[in-house]
Amino acid sequence: MKRLWLVGALSLFAVVARADDWTPVERGAMDGSQLSDVARAVLDAREFKWKHAQTEHFVIHYENGVFAAKVARQAEFYYHHISRDLGNLTDRAPARSHIFIFRKPTDWHIFIRSYLKADLEWSAAMVIGPIMYLKQAQDISRSAEVLSHEMSHLILNRFVEGRAPRWLNEGLAEWYGEFAYAAFKGVRKSKKTAFQRLDSSFSVRDLLAAKEYPADREAIHKFYQTSKHLVAYLQLEQPSEKFTPFLLATARGVPVESALQEHYGLTVEELIEQFQKYRR
Repeated sequence: MKRLWLVGALSLFAVVARADDWTPVERGAMDGSQLSDVARAVLDAREFKWKHAQTEHFVIHYENGVFAAKVARQAEFYYHHISRDLGNLTDRAPARSHIFIFRKPTDWHIFIRSYLKADLEWSAAMVIGPIMYLKQAQDISRSAEVLSHEMSHLILNRFVEGRAPRWLNEGLAEWYGEFAYAAFKGVRKSKKTAFQRLDSSFSVRDLLAAKEYPADREAIHKFYQTSKHLVAYLQLEQPSEKFTPFLLATARGVPVESALQEHYGLTVEELIEQFQKYRR
């Protein structure tokens, strides 16, 4: 799977050329077929003064139109960039996804506490099924890596049948958080130099088996960093054309041990041994 920066630059030009696809719409005229019960409740909430716009693949709910238009432009770029980078997969979603942009931190906290009913005020964004919830940063560049990270989750939800293991899902999102915004700006960023020595890591064996996130913040950080470097190892040190078939297999429920053997010819023990050399 070749990743050519020229293609990325051409894609950026195409997205900029499609900026006029941003179309403000009234709520009654928007594509609402993918809304969840929580999303509908957020739309109905009096605390938020939503405006709405549509692009080719997204419905954007916002208050700050300038910021939202930039998010929409990046979202369309990431949609094409990530899905093509994974091998021109077919979009399985029947309609547009939704992106909610919360302008104020207080609005984000209201959403988390009252509508999501979770202890996640520290988060900056999340994807649930076909819907992204994004806390607006001070400027678009500060939201860009978060947006590209979360967009990879949204893309996997649209394009991949089933659900990838947690480490693979988050590691791939961290990978695109590292590189997709750079591609959007047309900046060539070395994938080799981006992954230097990983001094403090999560147990790879525990990572592969993890069904839930770790309990404390330090362990969560190690979980994300190790996932990111493990995805980088598979992308950069193994034949790149094997990554998407491996991803699709694990998302379908094939055990990681079996998928590693089938697509990479590796046992878990061999993967751990090779990764330990790579991370140093």
